[in-house]
Amino acid sequence: MLCLRCGQCCIHLDIFIVNPSSILADGSINPEDQQAMIFKPAGERCPHLAFKPGGSSPLAVCAIHHLHCYRGTPCEQFEQLGPEDAICVMSRYLRDLDEG
Repeated sequence: MLCLRCGQCCIHLDIFIVNPSSILADGSINPEDQQAMIFKPAGERCPHLAFKPGGSSPLAVCAIHHLHCYRGTPCEQFEQLGPEDAICVMSRYLRDLDEG
């Protein structure tokens, strides 16, 4: 899936995320930390979500996307059905939720 970097998934989906207070200085998490993953409910903005201006709308940026602790998370593994190089179809649906 080609992410459109709209940030809607980071707001509208129920998902487990890396606890910001569990990230170590080297970008990893302690495997013994039982609070390293926390639940982010739908409708609540992910604390790792940031936006940067670009074109007609801002681009969503994940503050931990490049860190080791992001590897293997539900966010990294999120996919949609269809061809690997198809654009995200959730974006339009989730944007419609905001406008509805």
